[in-house]
Amino acid sequence: MTQARKWNSPIRRVGRFFTVFFLTLLLILVLLLGVIYVFEKGPSPTITELFCRSMKETSALKWIPGIFLSDEELSFLEVSAENIALGDAQESVNLNLIHIAAPAEGESESTTPGTAEETPYLQLIEIKGSTYKGKLLIVRDPKSVIVGTSDNLGKAAGLQLTDMVAKYDGIAGINGGGFNDENGRGNGGIPTGLVIQNGKIVYGSAGASYSSVVGLDRDGRLLLGRYTGQQALDAGIQYAVNFNMEGAIDGALVINGQIQTQNLDSGINPRTAIGQRADGALLLLVLDGRQVGTLGATLEDVCDVMLEYGAVNVGNLDGGSSSVMVYEGEIINSCASVTGPRYIPDGFIVLKEGSSNG
Repeated sequence: MTQARKWNSPIRRVGRFFTVFFLTLLLILVLLLGVIYVFEKGPSPTITELFCRSMKETSALKWIPGIFLSDEELSFLEVSAENIALGDAQESVNLNLIHIAAPAEGESESTTPGTAEETPYLQLIEIKGSTYKGKLLIVRDPKSVIVGTSDNLGKAAGLQLTDMVAKYDGIAGINGGGFNDENGRGNGGIPTGLVIQNGKIVYGSAGASYSSVVGLDRDGRLLLGRYTGQQALDAGIQYAVNFNMEGAIDGALVINGQIQTQNLDSGINPRTAIGQRADGALLLLVLDGRQVGTLGATLEDVCDVMLEYGAVNVGNLDGGSSSVMVYEGEIINSCASVTGPRYIPDGFIVLKEGSSNG
């Protein structure tokens, strides 16, 4: 056998393939570590903090900030004593600021005589910022929004949002509260906090305290803040979820028109939030991220968008790969999950026009 034939033998070709393959992987790994090092050890403390907060907010990559930074160097991620004090002093939602017009006699609660063209039942708006894009759905009748849940909540896998909206014969929906996703398998059936549906606690307990309740009362008014399960029921909350982001004090972003600055420490990621205008209309917001050209939004960005569209109160919901909006049976935003829409335990569902949670 000639030397040329030996070099082109199948064994040698396979060997060359794997050599190139592993060298390529090694180069990619070195490049990624180099990029992470620049972000974590670079000259800009602002970029370092933003990068680390962005990673910490993920479920799968929260270990990355610890590659080149010690626990002491990562102390900026901890909630400051000043913010804790501000959180303790956080005011309650003033329901007198929300004025939901009563329907005229003979009219449905979702119809205002003579204003159908000016104020449609649903308004879908494209949102675009410097690092994000997304969708804002304005729901005129707040009583048409409920909390939907997966089957056998807390005991079985969750539902994708398209299936959850269909379960309640809804027209639209967004993802809701936080949930456990053991081993990152996307089962998503176990909430991490309180869930109230039809005025009853369906997950959580009456005596436990929850720092980031986002709920709707009998009149469709948005309530935010810290409640025990029983306090939430006593406040008249009919539907609620709970989402407390790592390192945050509370999920309330805007209360009574005022930004809650102590709750805004965040990175850049996909976001989901719910807000309410003074006329009672609910604002359902999903902002995309973790994609080329669409990195994501900070919680301050969420506040800016919501205030621009008239929000008086705003509650933060689960973001990241969970951020999804469904409209007329289809997902209309760019989901960040590489495996497709996640399975979730709950979400806010918009019922069809003329329907009501009452």
